[in-house]
This record gives sequence, C-alpha cells and structure tokens, in this order.
Amino acid sequence: MIYYFSGTGNSEWVARRISEATGERIERITSKTMEPIVVDGGERFGIVFPIYAWNLPAMVSDFLKNVAVHKDAYTFAICTCGAESGFAMRLLQKKMRIDSLWSLVMPDNYIVAFDVEPEDKALAKVRAADAALDEIIPKILAKESGCADVHMGKLPILKTFVASHFFNKYARSAKPFHSTYDCTGCGHCAAVCPVENIHIVDGMPIFEDHCQQCLACIHRCPQRALEYGKSTVKHGRYVFRFTTAQIKGEDDGQV
Repeated sequence: MIYYFSGTGNSEWVARRISEATGERIERITSKTMEPIVVDGGERFGIVFPIYAWNLPAMVSDFLKNVAVHKDAYTFAICTCGAESGFAMRLLQKKMRIDSLWSLVMPDNYIVAFDVEPEDKALAKVRAADAALDEIIPKILAKESGCADVHMGKLPILKTFVASHFFNKYARSAKPFHSTYDCTGCGHCAAVCPVENIHIVDGMPIFEDHCQQCLACIHRCPQRALEYGKSTVKHGRYVFRFTTAQIKGEDDGQV
C-alpha cells in the first residue's frame, strides 16, 4: 500500500508512478484517513509526501502516529522538494522504521513565498525525477533495504528546526486567504482541501484554522479566484499536468 499527501500533484504523480509499476494500491492522506493502520509482515508500506519548510507536513506526522508496522514488512519513503529536504527524512526515521528512503527534486509551488518556475525548468525537474524513479522502483520491487539518497542541503538541522517552527506557528494561518470577485462559489476549493478546512457559505469560501498550507485550493481554483493576502496576486499557479509523452520527450519537449 502506498499513502501520499499532495496539494498540487507532485507527490501524487510519484505515488501513481510507483503504483503502476508495483501493483500497490494508493490512497491520499486526508483527515478521513486517520484511522489506525496495521501493516502485516510481508507487505509493502510506502509513503510519499512534499517537504514543508524543510520538514514533514503536520498532516503526515499526525498520520504516522496511527500506523503500526510489522517487523517483517517492507517500508519505504519518498519526499518531494523544490531543492532540499533538510533533516526531515531523519525525523521520519525516528517516527517509524523506514527500510529505504529517497528524495526527488520537483517543481517549486509555494507561491506564498515565490513565483512558479518556468514550464521548461519544471519539466526538466520532472524528467530528472522520472529517470530517478526508473532506478528506485526496481529496488522497491526487490524490497531492498538500506537505500538512501536524500538531498539534505547545507545546515539541514538548523533549517529544519528553525524554519519549520516558525512555519507551523505563523505561516499556516488561514486568515490571509480570501476570494476575489471572480469566485463563483463552485466549491472546488473545499473539495480539494485535505483537512476540510474550507466551507462554502452563501456562495463564498470560509476558511477555518487548521490549514496545512498545501495551497491546493489556490492552485486548483478553476477561476483563479483565491489569493493569500497580497503574496500570491502576481504569482502564477501550478498543478502537475505533464503527460507521459512530455516527460519521456516524445513530443519534442512541448509543454
């Protein structure tokens, strides 16, 4: 079984790519998947998630508290990051036994802090990740242990503990979210939110106080009618939509 947490689709693509090659079922981590999970001996258990402020998303940490893994089960983890994963994967190993772990550099999408990358740069990252998965998947199929290829970056401990502290304490506030006049009240933002933090009231989205900052609501809004304060107004939107042909270079790299 492969569980994934994803806002814009990067980690979902990785999970689906592995699922197609291994035959393992996949399930998205949401507030509805917090029931106890028992992984029996001989089974594979995989978890795929993005890095938030050089750390695990709070949703992933909470999810792992409910997972019990048999000593003979095979476990693996893959994180996606814009460049570095910091100390996150080491912290993951403290939460549960992970036999093998990897990080994959994927397109940046935290538009609260910076704009999205040009499509050619984003595609180049996806192609590199796809090539890395060609090497990772056989190891998962063989249940190889001890594999570790993680982009920690410089000063990983400092970045993880300092940045994630302020991120979780201050940056996860949902107060700056607001809809523009282009909002049609379609409810798509509420539907894609993994923690049911959004409700449509009188045709407008209302945000509660347990946001994960996955930004699925902003990136996936069909009307581009959601903003986070003034930070996202001039920034683009990103959702993983690359086709297999684009990733494999079968259409001359057009995106």
